Amino acid sequence: MSRRMDYVIELDKPVADLYQSFTSRPYWEDLVAEHQKHTDTELAEFSTDETGTDIVFTHTVSRRDMPPMIAAVVPLRLTVTRAQHFDPFNPATNSADGHYRALVPAAPLKFDGTYVLTQTGKGSELRLSSLCKVNVPLVGGKIEQWVLDGLRGLFDSERDFTRDWIAGHH
Repeated sequence: MSRRMDYVIELDKPVADLYQSFTSRPYWEDLVAEHQKHTDTELAEFSTDETGTDIVFTHTVSRRDMPPMIAAVVPLRLTVTRAQHFDPFNPATNSADGHYRALVPAAPLKFDGTYVLTQTGKGSELRLSSLCKVNVPLVGGKIEQWVLDGLRGLFDSERDFTRDWIAGHH
């Protein structure tokens, strides 16, 4: 079984401004610095060219930060690598697409999703569609729900960071 989650970030800035932020190294360096306040986080890769922008960063999560049922089946520390890609901005549609995934070598987890960044009447919208699958008999569904609940909290904090960052940079 797998679980899906859609999440929308609405901003009162033009889509081009949001895209410019999501494809700038300073945005990702500042986001990683924000994450470092709560967990061991490192920007591992940032590259941009005519094919788009790729960002890779890692979070290291301690077992003590996990529910007991989940901590029982994972190592003492779990490293999550987040790989993200934004396609080039399309001025004809005033939008950009992308995709992301989380790699967790020590866990039987598959997590990925897509981005759609579009202009709205009030500004812009980033729609994230995520899919989580955990291959653990009996408790996989509970772990999937824990991952998606945690992801919702992560997306909430990244949304708030993004709103503040864009307000200060555009």
